Amino acid sequence: MRARFNPPAHKRFIFVGTTALLIAAIARWPFGFVYRNAPVAALLSYGFLIILVAYDLWSTRKVHRATIWAGAFLIFVQQIRLPLGKTAAWHAFAGWVQSFAR
Repeated sequence: MRARFNPPAHKRFIFVGTTALLIAAIARWPFGFVYRNAPVAALLSYGFLIILVAYDLWSTRKVHRATIWAGAFLIFVQQIRLPLGKTAAWHAFAGWVQSFAR
């Protein structure tokens, strides 16, 4: 929220957030190697982060701090979400949240 008043950082955070949402769209492409394959879709979405890094290098000759931190956080979350989502602890937590919400 603080980056709203920092246009270059805000632009990069919005781009990385959009990239995070693209995994669902990429996983629906009608190609056998990527269709309903979340790890491959995540790897393909990293191409958009590479485009952002290339833009940073082209426009400012260095990678913006927001690109580095947001990109690293996105990669971390994408890599940890599938193994974490299969644990019994996560299923217990999700069941508790669902029962609490009812």
